[in-house]
Amino acid sequence: MKHNIWEFLRRADGTYSVTHDGQLLSDSIPEKWLATQICEEYGFCGQESQYICAALDRSGKCTVDLSVSDPFHSSHDE
Repeated sequence: MKHNIWEFLRRADGTYSVTHDGQLLSDSIPEKWLATQICEEYGFCGQESQYICAALDRSGKCTVDLSVSDPFHSSHDE
């Protein structure tokens, strides 16, 4: 089975990076453009974008595994 894992990471300088299946796609995305970029470039819009941004606010990292049935639900989020 092919993996479809996205990782979003807040860097020490306050910018963000995006990795898909281990391949760096974007680096140094400014915070003010993060939600726009992950929607327009990668298709994570609306609630998906909110989920990713909230996880980044909490821990500085968000992993989304699109190969699972409900990638945007975690019992840790409640």
